[in-house]
Amino acid sequence: MKHLTLDGFLTVLALLAALYAVLSPVQRIRLSMSWRSQLILAVPASIAILAFELFDLNPPACPSTLGGMCRYLELGAADPGVPRKFAFLIAFAWLIGSVYIHRAARPTLRSLPELTQLATSLVDEEQYDDAIRLVEPHLELIAVASRRRAKIQLAHDRLKDFGPVDPQSFAAFSRPRGPGPHPYRGENLPDWAARPVRALATFVPAHKRAKEAASDMLQLLFHSNRLLDHIVDRRPHFGVALARLDVYGSTEFVERYLTRLIATPASALYQELAGNEISESPIGYQLPERNRLLHYLFSNPENAERLSVWKPIGDYVKRLLAGDERQGYWSHLNGDPGWFERERTSDPVWSAMFFFDIMITSAARHGIEYHMWLYYLPRFAGLLENGYDSDGSGIDKEAEFPTRAARLLYELFGFLTSWTTLYDRLPEGSKLRLMPDRHDRGSAIPHSAAIALGETLAIVMASERIDDGVIQTLHDVALRAIREIHDDGMRGYVTEAILRGGENKFSAPHLDRLADRFIRIDAYDQHEMASYADALNARLADTPRPRSQRAPF
Repeated sequence: MKHLTLDGFLTVLALLAALYAVLSPVQRIRLSMSWRSQLILAVPASIAILAFELFDLNPPACPSTLGGMCRYLELGAADPGVPRKFAFLIAFAWLIGSVYIHRAARPTLRSLPELTQLATSLVDEEQYDDAIRLVEPHLELIAVASRRRAKIQLAHDRLKDFGPVDPQSFAAFSRPRGPGPHPYRGENLPDWAARPVRALATFVPAHKRAKEAASDMLQLLFHSNRLLDHIVDRRPHFGVALARLDVYGSTEFVERYLTRLIATPASALYQELAGNEISESPIGYQLPERNRLLHYLFSNPENAERLSVWKPIGDYVKRLLAGDERQGYWSHLNGDPGWFERERTSDPVWSAMFFFDIMITSAARHGIEYHMWLYYLPRFAGLLENGYDSDGSGIDKEAEFPTRAARLLYELFGFLTSWTTLYDRLPEGSKLRLMPDRHDRGSAIPHSAAIALGETLAIVMASERIDDGVIQTLHDVALRAIREIHDDGMRGYVTEAILRGGENKFSAPHLDRLADRFIRIDAYDQHEMASYADALNARLADTPRPRSQRAPF
């Protein structure tokens, strides 16, 4: 066994100082989090090593209770001597203890101001990876501290606010709701009795600086545009970690985050969507954990509902189709769709609709009684109709889908009809199967999808831009929803939605267009949809007309 000399001990200390000088900022802050524990270990260890080295003290004798084990524990008297051998063992134990403390160290409320200051400096210096590595393991502590939900913060606040309070004060507003009084809050005590308890708050740290530092940190993470660019391009899953935080500002961050993802065709969102097309019978898709964003949002659709994830995706597509986002995109949409199947996973409109499909089917599978804003799709259809142009060179206007825009409209109708017909795949007793009293936008997913389908079909049928063959195809796809649904009330609801065309009352021009399109489909399909034909005839006969009455077909 090599012995530890005084020169060697001093050399080791000098080496440790040199290593500290070359540590990265992140490693230094981790060391600073455990300096108290390290100091408590280092002081007695250093004193003991120096004592055994300088004064040749003999180590304590082996306790007799260990019996025969002592012969393995006692140090031999051969050179370099028992004291120096024991000093070496102390140094070795110090090393092991120091490594353990460093690995186990966690930031505390006291260290949050320093953590925030360093993270801010790293972001200002554009060292984004270092900033993320510094902050990511401690996001939960930051979120808890920002809301004053750490145990010590709660204890201080409860002591400080103990006793009766003014009903109009903020303290009264922040107290738990429900029938009261709450005895542990001292609401039913006289003020003189509660005053000594409130005095105890002075002995419990308030950690106001920790709250301020945590709030500043969250503001930095949520609102730095340069950091957001780096997250989207290099560390997209850090954005998922931020989305998990139940704190003020997380919804706004998710809106900016998803907007940037859908606007970047090579982003993690497109990659996850492209790898998430495996269906989960009978409703929805598999959501493997490797697709972290989609798995977090839709394995529990309440997360998507809480964060309103439809808004950034839907609003971006509306701006894109209105010509406000990407120059030349409409030239692309009005081009030949020959390679659409290969291109669709990089197309923002199709990807957005598929995002909605995963969201809406997941919500239906989990029984979410909300339409999840599927009404964005009629807005998409209106914008696609407004920019539709098949007059370009090389476009076959007689083709089933002359342009990419025509194919996107077909895909859009496919999503709407699938959301409508999932009614039949819902389990018996599901609240989503309850028929609403009237046609409004507060109904569940299948009924909302039927209303949206009727509105979208009306937009297409009234178009003077979309090719006639495309309109007929889309009409037939929409009516397929009626044919596929069992006749248990939902078929009549879908029929009514299509006849209304998304309006509160029936429109004679819309009914005329439906009749013109219906007589073009083959006789077999007309026979299969006799109930729809009867309803259409009845509405044609009942709807007032300013000039001439169309005869039922």
